[in-house]
Amino acid sequence: MVNILQKSSENIIKGIIFSVFESEGPIPIVCIPEIIPEHQQLLISMKSISLLMGEQVYQDGQEIDSIKYFGILPFPDMQFTGLTYFFLISDESARGKAKAATISLLIKDSMASILYEQMKDLSIFISESANQINKMTTSEQTYEIILRLYETIDSFLNKVRTPISSERNLKILFTGLDASGKTSYLRAIKQKYSELTNIKPTRGVDRYEEQILGKDLMEWDVGGQIKYRQFFLKQADLYLFDTNLLFFLVDMRDSKRFPEMYEFFGKIISILEAFNQYPPIIVNLHKIDPDIECDQEIIQNIPIVIEELLKIGKKFQIKFFKTSIFNPYSLTKSFSEGLSAMSPNREILRSQIRWLAHNINAEAILLLNNSSIILSDYSVDELTKRVSEISAPHFQNLYRTFSEFKLLRKSQAIWQMDEKVILFIRLNLPQEPVFLMCLVKNNAKVFSDLDKVLPEFESRIFPLLKSFL
Repeated sequence: MVNILQKSSENIIKGIIFSVFESEGPIPIVCIPEIIPEHQQLLISMKSISLLMGEQVYQDGQEIDSIKYFGILPFPDMQFTGLTYFFLISDESARGKAKAATISLLIKDSMASILYEQMKDLSIFISESANQINKMTTSEQTYEIILRLYETIDSFLNKVRTPISSERNLKILFTGLDASGKTSYLRAIKQKYSELTNIKPTRGVDRYEEQILGKDLMEWDVGGQIKYRQFFLKQADLYLFDTNLLFFLVDMRDSKRFPEMYEFFGKIISILEAFNQYPPIIVNLHKIDPDIECDQEIIQNIPIVIEELLKIGKKFQIKFFKTSIFNPYSLTKSFSEGLSAMSPNREILRSQIRWLAHNINAEAILLLNNSSIILSDYSVDELTKRVSEISAPHFQNLYRTFSEFKLLRKSQAIWQMDEKVILFIRLNLPQEPVFLMCLVKNNAKVFSDLDKVLPEFESRIFPLLKSFL
């Protein structure tokens, strides 16, 4: 223990706290090193566990083993950022036959980016320790488990050679063959419709900057002509290295070039594997325009393309979307899923959306940013989910129009449709406004219920959104 105390000011890691929700509330059980003041330990325990306690499945005492997820939480008053693991410890005497528990790995704010970049390995270390704690350990054994976890992570982080900073540099790559629709996709997603005519082929790499939830995203549009593809692959250490998200566009109307497309995708995958980097991949089965989406050749080719690309990228997390610039919903859906795939807080945020839905008996809830990008959602079934996602940008435009003309007294609007009601609410996040769209039954009780729980919901999600990306 002496060595840890002597090194604590020099180490990247500032501490690990294991907390449990006991009868008197959240309690810090083990803190390594012990120099973190008790009042700070308690605040960390309360903040981390409070985000788990709203999980409805847990409250019903069902599916205890399924509630395991990570999140990155800011603790600005202490200048810490924490990678926190939420899990349950079986206990027959407790409500729901389990106790809520968290393990929080604390890093100085100035070094927060390392939690995002090394999350895969850190998550394995932490979850393995949580599994050991769950096996009826004594207090002494629990202390030893957390101590070994500290030493393991401390040793690992001190060997990491990547630059460490407070800001996470997010790099999104858009690639595919020439004429696959990369540039038009980017312009349509930004609603720059006037620029969709007379698009010239991208030469080399075009870079764009975008800000979402206070974070700067660098979007790289890679030229698809063969000479640019060759240069791109040759300079992969510049273009592919440290990619956080990869969009790969496939022109589904040009089946003759599928072999060429498979080959290019395979080369990208091989290089990423050589770098030992596995970013999430979004494949847009593109140019499936509304007037040809029922074309039999395209319908038959979709499962073939998916199967082949999954075979090539079998070690990667790949999601597929049918997209068209003439179907804005399809673009928003694929881009939203890409952003969500980069977020360490996506599961915790969904659990908070479910918590709100349960408290107001909502059939669907969407959390949107100012550009109608879906940050998180909940729905009772797939049909409700799709209808909500398609209609959300239209309700947001209506809200924006009424707001601009000063026709809204509050930061919310209500639309009644037979037995259903749409509630559209602006939440004032410090970085930028975010919006809730709720589909509920037309019941006066809904409004009083929402007034009661909305402040708590906001207090729960704001720190999650602050560290969303």
